[in-house]
Amino acid sequence: MTSIAFADLPPQSLWGMLNGWLLARRATRVAEQERAATIAEAIEEVIAGTEPKLRALSHYDRLLEPVIADALDYIAELIARLPPPIELSRRAWQRDPHVNAFFATGADLPLFLSRSKELQDFFQRRPSASQAFAILTLTRKERQVFGLSLQDEMVRRDVAQISVGFTDPQLLYPSATEEEVRAEARHCALNLYIGLAKKRLTKRQGQREGLDHEHLILETRLKGLRAQARQGAADPADLQEKIAAPEARLAAPGEERAALGGFTSRLEAMLAEIHHILADPRNELKLAPSSLRVDRLGIKQEGGQGAGSPANDLSLLECTTSSSQRVIALVRCSRDELLTLDQIVAQVEPYLASQMGIRAA
Repeated sequence: MTSIAFADLPPQSLWGMLNGWLLARRATRVAEQERAATIAEAIEEVIAGTEPKLRALSHYDRLLEPVIADALDYIAELIARLPPPIELSRRAWQRDPHVNAFFATGADLPLFLSRSKELQDFFQRRPSASQAFAILTLTRKERQVFGLSLQDEMVRRDVAQISVGFTDPQLLYPSATEEEVRAEARHCALNLYIGLAKKRLTKRQGQREGLDHEHLILETRLKGLRAQARQGAADPADLQEKIAAPEARLAAPGEERAALGGFTSRLEAMLAEIHHILADPRNELKLAPSSLRVDRLGIKQEGGQGAGSPANDLSLLECTTSSSQRVIALVRCSRDELLTLDQIVAQVEPYLASQMGIRAA
């Protein structure tokens, strides 16, 4: 193996190598600074969205930094899995099996897009924009039906089949470019973790307030019983028995309240709860591929079922959280697909349209 000494290289080559090394080092340093800034910004978003008082703890940022960095990496990994946008249009309904499966008819698409306030607002803010990129989410539902099926070249009736439908479509975060809508999706995922942490902290606070209220009632009752005992207003043995009950009851909540702690320890417990949620981001948010084969009527085709009938293969991404499971896709929406107000009225309420002299397009 032949080695080349630096002294044997011409000055231009040495300068080129040094310059390349300096540029690479500078790029690395800039990337590290940008990542640190992104993590710091995410930490402040988490604190602001859960409990701003946590800033009273001097180490909150140091504790959250590694878990938030891991959560951001996981979110970036999820967003990278999203395939390129699909077109939402009447034309796409005819040729794209996914759009065809998501919407019952091509005529449903313009009405769906026109009803989206977010999309309408986007085009109003950007009058020169001809299209928008967004996130489409839907709920997939399957139910058993009975229908016709072609089996062994014979048409059979009342065959048990699975009908696949997609309901509750929602259009989120309309943006000017695909890059922008992916950035919005990353922010949305972080907000999901913030919301989950806030929900758990609220539950913890409710438990403490309940214990405090119970403690106050028991102490008031105990105070009255002890006053009766000092005044000799009742049988001492009977009073002692009545006093023993709230005293014993106060002991257990006292231990629970001690576990919840005072102000500083409560903040520490809140911070630990947030850390616990972010330490395992994969447990709270999942994005998994799902494949199925359906015909144009939305009937699932499995094995030899429906052999010979046209069917489409669907490749879906399903987003699962602790509270929901939705199909998710990036989409591209053209301004030309939106309906005018007259056209919307004509489709939604034909009688009202006829009274107003509006004709359907």
